[in-house]
Amino acid sequence: MFGYIKTVRAELRVREYEYYRASYCGLCRSMGKCNGQCSRLTLSYDFAFLANIRMALSGTKPEFRRCRCIAHPIRRRMMMEPNDDLNYAANASVILAYEKCRDDLVDERGWRKFKARMRCFCLHGAYRRAKKRYGELAEAVRGHLARLARKEKEKRPSVDEIAAIFGDLLADIVSHGYEGSAARIAKSIGWQTGRFIYIIDAIDDLDEDKKKGRFNPFLLLYEGGMPDGWREDVRDALISSLADLETALDLMNDTADPDRRGVLENILYLGMPATVRQVLYGKTECNKEDFGE
Repeated sequence: MFGYIKTVRAELRVREYEYYRASYCGLCRSMGKCNGQCSRLTLSYDFAFLANIRMALSGTKPEFRRCRCIAHPIRRRMMMEPNDDLNYAANASVILAYEKCRDDLVDERGWRKFKARMRCFCLHGAYRRAKKRYGELAEAVRGHLARLARKEKEKRPSVDEIAAIFGDLLADIVSHGYEGSAARIAKSIGWQTGRFIYIIDAIDDLDEDKKKGRFNPFLLLYEGGMPDGWREDVRDALISSLADLETALDLMNDTADPDRRGVLENILYLGMPATVRQVLYGKTECNKEDFGE
């Protein structure tokens, strides 16, 4: 369900790209240190984005150093040093991934069920460590996914209603530990991002879900077949909803690192709209970054 919240690399300044790659690699490193190497299976662009949102809300001034990693052992590369926000994102990512695998064990069949079982096996130790630190968050995530599963079983022809539940889930993850205005901004960003991810993922899986008879809210909404212009309607609705994310970003007074601000603006103003075009029309404005260069 993840991998949709990305930058448009061609529009990043060199130093912004270096910052983003360093934060992505830093998150991966924090995952390994916090919860073991298997936890790195949960690394995603989405949680790199959420980690940077939390650093912006906290006013974290990141530190960097060059070091080697398992994936790139020969060349040293710039990595963000572990901090509270990266460590939190590392734990939250494991919790969400493991709980999602548990749900898939119930809902899926065949190869998908086998993959979910293997992921649960690999992530079990990492999840136990993360849950020990953030037990309240783990319970909240499990509760939201249970709500999501119940709503999917009701098979109501409403995309917004079910996407809002995943929005509530990410709102709790992003805002955990914050109070006051920071909590309100974090909840707004989390809710809009979660809703965006759920809807985009449903569209991306539309053909496969239809072929295999799996649940998809768009198949219920357009039971008689996809009408002409449905892509344009969805595109306009998603682009319009990004306005609330942009408003929340404007409310963050993040002066600790200008490169972080540039990365977040790139994601919101360019990356997420490009993902909408890519998923709906197969266009390539939002190519996947290659961090192996």
